[in-house]
Amino acid sequence: MKRILLASVAALGLAGTASAADLAVRAAPVPVPLFTWTGCYLGINGGWIGQDTSYTTGRQLLAPFGDPDAATPAENALLTHSYSSSQSGGTIGGQFGCQYQWGWFVLGGEWDANWAGVKDDNFFSYSAAATNNVWFPRQEWTHTQMDWFTTARVRVGAAWWDRVLVYATGGLAMASVDSYTHVAFNNGNNPFFIPQYFGAYRESRIGWTVGGGIEWAFAQNWTAKAEFLYIDLGSDDYISPRTSFNGTTDTRVWASSVDTQAYVARVGINYLFHLGPVVAPVVARY
Repeated sequence: MKRILLASVAALGLAGTASAADLAVRAAPVPVPLFTWTGCYLGINGGWIGQDTSYTTGRQLLAPFGDPDAATPAENALLTHSYSSSQSGGTIGGQFGCQYQWGWFVLGGEWDANWAGVKDDNFFSYSAAATNNVWFPRQEWTHTQMDWFTTARVRVGAAWWDRVLVYATGGLAMASVDSYTHVAFNNGNNPFFIPQYFGAYRESRIGWTVGGGIEWAFAQNWTAKAEFLYIDLGSDDYISPRTSFNGTTDTRVWASSVDTQAYVARVGINYLFHLGPVVAPVVARY
């Protein structure tokens, strides 16, 4: 009887071992990629830039009592006027930035440098009052051009959808602004004395910018963005001294005040160098 029981136990043991050997081996868990916005990035951008320019021009006297042909303030007021103009063009540039993510909140900074192909040209021809209330034909040319601009901004974003970042941005802006004003009169009586006013202004002006955008991580290290910026560069004031074809000058000048704003709508692509973990931890379960 004992022999029969021992044989049965041995047979059951062998059957269990064979069944265990037939079971498939469970594969090790695979780490799941986890995207993070933490890191630094480098990229390029391009798009559209619009420029709004407001002009105020008019004649002034540097030494009112030293000019025997000095005009009265009322006459100078007749030679002063204001107007605005809008132009647009293209822009292309590059950007560099760094950022850090806490949960869904992303905070960072970005610097960009861009070429801007936008300029504004205006021409007016009309009659205007001159000294002693004599009305002379007048031609006026104004020009404003932005060759490049750069911004240094803070970016505050929300990554509610993991790989999609919505952000607001703002900071400092600087641009190269080139302006000139040219005014000519013709009194019709003395063709050798046609007063001319010409003055120019070229400087890198500092202003401010604000905007926002959306960025999408379409790969682990590549992102694409669409962005809008408003740039305010304030106003610049300059004078155009008076000369004539016979080379004479006097104390009268043409004063110009030019106020410039820009609107930028662009898209870009970035390569993101991750500084944080890019894979989720693996939890083993038995």
